[in-house]
Amino acid sequence: MKIYFAHPCFTPEQREFKKQFLEKIAAGLTQNNLNKDIIIIDPFDYALNIEGDIETKLKMAESVKIECIRLLEECDIVIALVYDNDTGTAFEAGYAHAVNKPVILISQENCSLANAMLIGSAKVMIDNVLDENGMEKLIGMMKFFYNTWQASQKYPENN
Repeated sequence: MKIYFAHPCFTPEQREFKKQFLEKIAAGLTQNNLNKDIIIIDPFDYALNIEGDIETKLKMAESVKIECIRLLEECDIVIALVYDNDTGTAFEAGYAHAVNKPVILISQENCSLANAMLIGSAKVMIDNVLDENGMEKLIGMMKFFYNTWQASQKYPENN
């Protein structure tokens, strides 16, 4: 199962959150023997970070959008980080919702500070995701979605 991780990654704080989150999620998946079955897709590994250069952004925006939509299409779930009202994350979560992919909203603090439409598109909201309880809740939801996904692979006519 593939999970798309929608998040901003433009500031040192955002990059540090991403690093900590990916380390904790990898540890949780390994601890639950899911590390070979669940793959986290980070769009920044596939599309250029062009936000700091307006000229490049204007030239490359279409190709970045196409690549991110391709990755979203290939994923089964989206985890979307509520952080600094990032419009790219909102776009990715909205797109996922429109094509009936579950969206899990996560936050360093409080998901309820996000836009109402983003909240409305989420199946689950997890506050303080880097804390032990938040991460346990996220891993539990990933196990639930993995089991649901696995069943749909065995019985595809039910989709």
